[in-house]
Amino acid sequence: MKLTDLYKSIISKEPYNDMDIFFSNYENFEEIPLISKYSSANQLVESLGKSNTLDFLIGLSVFLINSISAIARTKDIKKQELFVAISFTNFDESHENEPIIPNIFFYPGQNNDFKRSLKKNHVKKTSAEMTKIKGHFSNCHLEGSFIFYESRFFDETCDEEFVRIFAIPKPQKI
Repeated sequence: MKLTDLYKSIISKEPYNDMDIFFSNYENFEEIPLISKYSSANQLVESLGKSNTLDFLIGLSVFLINSISAIARTKDIKKQELFVAISFTNFDESHENEPIIPNIFFYPGQNNDFKRSLKKNHVKKTSAEMTKIKGHFSNCHLEGSFIFYESRFFDETCDEEFVRIFAIPKPQKI
């Protein structure tokens, strides 16, 4: 698999092809999927298999987060002004042949309240979803580089439980 082919077939069609999308003036959080069409994800699954596809996408997510951080520094955006994480939202069992697609989650502005809210609302019991995501980070030798939080709530309107796992890069010690 050539990276240029991956770029042409998948990344070039995604919003983050222009990294400025992460620095637009947003009022609230945004979440951009790494792959917005399952047909594109299926190309990776055919080459790598379902489990390896998620590992590959986690690696790509880490690359994007590092790139966002570097670009933020060139724009004089301080760490506390942009919260960036990898989020996972698609744990729907009905799509068992499709891989879980990571999202780049970002929250502009002062984000300490958001971090406190994540910590406060974090589910204490380790769920199957959390175990699965941490396992894939472990496969990538990245589990120790991230802090994981789970947000879970039931939406009565659609009679569904929503699960979101956040993988937040640990602060670097210098």
